[in-house]
Amino acid sequence: MTGLGVLLVDDEREFTTALAKVLRRRGFEVTVAEGGEAALGRVAERAFDAVVLDVKMPDRDGLDVLSEIKRRSPATEVILLTGHRSVVDERDGLRTGAAAYLLKPHPIPDLVARIEAAAARSRAARGGGGA
Repeated sequence: MTGLGVLLVDDEREFTTALAKVLRRRGFEVTVAEGGEAALGRVAERAFDAVVLDVKMPDRDGLDVLSEIKRRSPATEVILLTGHRSVVDERDGLRTGAAAYLLKPHPIPDLVARIEAAAARSRAARGGGGA
């Protein structure tokens, strides 16, 4: 599945640069936001098929951003991807509507498959329309 609109949200620039490059090579349309506030700005501008969202960011907690994304755009699928394992964050994220809670580093083939599955659910929830 190519042409999917994916928003990468993480305060680690090197991480988002590398992951965006990998996803673009696989045909994804990638937008990067370097924090929670920037992510909410991007979500206000357009609909994304999937969001890959860090949990621990200095400007705004990822779980708060997840909640706001789901409030604004319930069909948007969000994958939490974090370097800091927390059972509480995982539970709360999944209860709030995250499609998955994954730890960094995560195998790229599995992450790509999860993004594609999340995007398919997002598009189906929107009635088959794209981003």
